[in-house]
Amino acid sequence: MTNVHPFPKERIGKSAKANRKERGLAGGYPAFHLPDINNEPVDVLMAVIQAGGLYLTPTAERPADDLPTTHLLRTIDGLNALTDAANVLIDYAMRHPAEFSQEDADSLARRGEHAHKVMHKLDEMLPSDDFIMTIDSYGPDLMAEYATNAAIIVVGAFALDIMAHYDESFIQTGKDKRKAIFRDFQGAYQEAQDECLSRSEGHEFLIKELTSAQRALKKLLKEP
Repeated sequence: MTNVHPFPKERIGKSAKANRKERGLAGGYPAFHLPDINNEPVDVLMAVIQAGGLYLTPTAERPADDLPTTHLLRTIDGLNALTDAANVLIDYAMRHPAEFSQEDADSLARRGEHAHKVMHKLDEMLPSDDFIMTIDSYGPDLMAEYATNAAIIVVGAFALDIMAHYDESFIQTGKDKRKAIFRDFQGAYQEAQDECLSRSEGHEFLIKELTSAQRALKKLLKEP
């Protein structure tokens, strides 16, 4: 991702739920906050950006190549952080039905539920780290690579859904004036997803060829 801001490595917390004197990242505009269910101020734009840093940027604590399943676990962390940000938007829309479309809020909630269901299936299909590292086969490594790539696609799609919702409600209306940084990180998420979609084509080809070869081998073994 060369033409966009790199995702920050910091965890969500201090900067996402900062005090109202915090400055924004672009144009000198102050951070724009929305209340969460506990009425605590949340910078939703920063929360969505930092969610990407949880799984798209390696960290010293959990480097991308630590264990075969590490990147998938970090992607789950990213999905959970995005869910928290989406819940702030959904709750705020529910509190202000005259200003925000309840249908759009419900749609965002459904997309989040779908993302979690798919992620659960990917997590279940992933072999354990011990199994991947001890078995003398490329199969488990391919499964881990496929599951992680698919997970990044799922989480990236949800991030873009959240940003589209936020764009319509707060960027295009001018309530959050940090438009430049919004566009940059929206592009960063899109680029990351496009890269993974491109890789998925290779995975689909490999799986198709392996399945065909496996059928041929089984047929051969059955012949007298």
